[in-house]
Amino acid sequence: MTRNSYFRENVSTEQDLIEDLTIEIIQTMGKDMIYIPRTLVNEDDLFGEDVVSKFTDGYSIEMYIQSVDGFEGQGDILSKFGIQIKDKMSLVVSKKRFEEEISVHEGTVRPLEGDLLYFPLSKGLFEINFVEHENPFYQLGKLYTYRLDCELFTYNQEDFSTGISDVDRVEDDRQKTVDNITIPIDPVTGATAGSNEFFDFSDDSIFDFTDRDPFSEGEYS
Repeated sequence: MTRNSYFRENVSTEQDLIEDLTIEIIQTMGKDMIYIPRTLVNEDDLFGEDVVSKFTDGYSIEMYIQSVDGFEGQGDILSKFGIQIKDKMSLVVSKKRFEEEISVHEGTVRPLEGDLLYFPLSKGLFEINFVEHENPFYQLGKLYTYRLDCELFTYNQEDFSTGISDVDRVEDDRQKTVDNITIPIDPVTGATAGSNEFFDFSDDSIFDFTDRDPFSEGEYS
């Protein structure tokens, strides 16, 4: 049996209705997020990355959280590098609303991998790892939403100057941590010690190897 000929796709009025209903659901059941585009300063053409990216703008837009039971991913794990937080979440944003709030300012046609999202509820920054922007099962022949797969952002000396205090505080907090590290000075030359000297200097305040083993064959003093 073939499809019912009385129902047609690519009817603009029906597409507009579905799109308006989708936006209403996201605005009703979603959360306000801040979309932060990444600005590349010195892109590596070979690897397609930029280690000195900066973030200078932020745009408020509503998104629906698909992972309603909480953050996905591995959560908090203990590794040889310390405690690492591997929170992930999936978000849905309206294509039309993205164009109205962000594309008109940034000139981007869709959300981009590498851009950031600030989630006010958890006060966390999430990096967009993947954007599903070509869903083949278009309802009535049109794409209405993008799905964003995001992971908790790891700060790597990027520059934040969005003018939004909660976002820019990420860089300020990390900079304070760096500023509180005491770098040793060579007592002879007065110059800053290198990495090896730094660890040699630091472990002196933690480990004390001056005492000898009283149970060894040598004389204990």
